[in-house]
Amino acid sequence: MSFVKKAAAVAALTGAVVGGSLISSAPAMAGTDGVVTIQGACGDKFNPSVGGGAAAWTITCTSGKVAVSGWVKDTDADGKAAEVYGTWEDGSNFGTVRAGGEGTKKEFNKTHAGSHVYLYLRVI
Repeated sequence: MSFVKKAAAVAALTGAVVGGSLISSAPAMAGTDGVVTIQGACGDKFNPSVGGGAAAWTITCTSGKVAVSGWVKDTDADGKAAEVYGTWEDGSNFGTVRAGGEGTKKEFNKTHAGSHVYLYLRVI
């Protein structure tokens, strides 16, 4: 898949990924601000993880809408929570899906007009 097609949707992980593992079918690029960016297109699947949290989501596009379905999970008994959050391409808030408490897993399935979504995974 070309870089232009992969740029159709973007998911990013906070700098906490530096010590964790990242599994994705798309290339990852580290920016100067410590954020690791995963670029992907409709149909791509992501399985990012950071210390204390993991997530997975699939991006699909049909009839002028972008849909994201997946989950976020707290993987550490550290008193923190794992969150997936972001924005839609028009700047609208994607919202925050939060899983707090070791082993807690929250699923999400959201749809919005457009073809891009920008998602992030963090532990706070």
